[in-house]
Amino acid sequence: MSKADKVMETIDDGDFSKVDGLIQESLREDDDQTQFSLAETLMSRGLSVQAKTIYQHLLVNYPTEGQILSRLAEIAVSDGDSDQALDYISQITPDSPAYAENLLVSADIYQSLGLYEVSEQKLLEGIREFPDEEVFKFALAEVYFDENKFNQALTYYDILLDMGIKNYSGISIVLRKASSLAGDGQYEDAISEYEKLNALELNEDAQFQLGFLYNQVKNYNKSISVLENLLDTNRDYPTAYPVIAEDYLNIKKNADAFKYAQLGLNLNELDDRLYQIAFDAGTSEDANNAIKILETGIKKVENPMPLVIKLSDYYVTKGQFKANLDLLNGREINNNPKLVWNLAKSEFETDDVNKAQEDILTVLDEFKDNLDYLSDLVEILRSTGNKEVLQAALRLYLKQDPDNEQMQELLDSL
Repeated sequence: MSKADKVMETIDDGDFSKVDGLIQESLREDDDQTQFSLAETLMSRGLSVQAKTIYQHLLVNYPTEGQILSRLAEIAVSDGDSDQALDYISQITPDSPAYAENLLVSADIYQSLGLYEVSEQKLLEGIREFPDEEVFKFALAEVYFDENKFNQALTYYDILLDMGIKNYSGISIVLRKASSLAGDGQYEDAISEYEKLNALELNEDAQFQLGFLYNQVKNYNKSISVLENLLDTNRDYPTAYPVIAEDYLNIKKNADAFKYAQLGLNLNELDDRLYQIAFDAGTSEDANNAIKILETGIKKVENPMPLVIKLSDYYVTKGQFKANLDLLNGREINNNPKLVWNLAKSEFETDDVNKAQEDILTVLDEFKDNLDYLSDLVEILRSTGNKEVLQAALRLYLKQDPDNEQMQELLDSL
């Protein structure tokens, strides 16, 4: 029995304490081919540290051997030492039997460094030099996929599918194609590809993507069906809740939308979209509770301003101007014209007309083409008696709605 065989026997027995010593014996007593085979076996077992010892020993005797250099480069990549990896692969020449492997390893290194264009060029060279090796087509498709260049990724996924390759290295090419179509905005085509997947390929993530795509094409009932099946198997899939809640909201089933929004918030209390859906659905079911939920979201989410705007709009629409003033009190809203408008309207309705005039005029440039804003502006200016500015506001209004007799009569009277 060779020392290499003894190494593997010891590993199979689970006794790793003697492995390093036995490897050193193999390096002294076994021939080079046996040592190389041992290193390859150790690599396949994921024992790259032990394999590296053997490859480095062999490199002394075979300094230009491409396979050894390529393996050491792979190990350097996994160790995070990109510079060392590049040094190894730079020594592999195009006439080396390991040159194809060199191109793959170097593409992987450059991709890990974020140098996608260099990685792409290495793989394109591999496709030109080794046209029968589908690994280069797959790797290039994956580079494009990772870069969100979905249209280019589709080209190579389609080539693989045309070659009859539906799975590669444990990755479903059909699923990748479906994801690429979705990323490229081709939702209907993406749905068709997802529907081709078998039960094993249609994992939880794929189910979510399919449900999301049905939502995007406004097929809300199918989206609900897919996502409810997903949640039946995994209640803790947080991203499904805002989509299914939105589905129910869109088909006017507010009670179900409210329920799923609340369930989603139990998993992720920082999802501002869920707070908005819960509020939109809940105001018709339980307005007080819906307001409390939105107030909770305002306190918790990283950027509460969209929630503040939603609640402010609700208060103004419902005539709850004091509640709106309380909501906006102490908040920095100068960079949000809509909230300034809401503030001015609430100030006017609570008899603080001079402050209302001051605030509503600060957002004139943003809303000078908005008839609702101009109507509020006219009403406030009439109350303050600011005739000069009122005339200008009326002219702006009539520019948008020249047939409004009431506004024309008011202007004429001035």
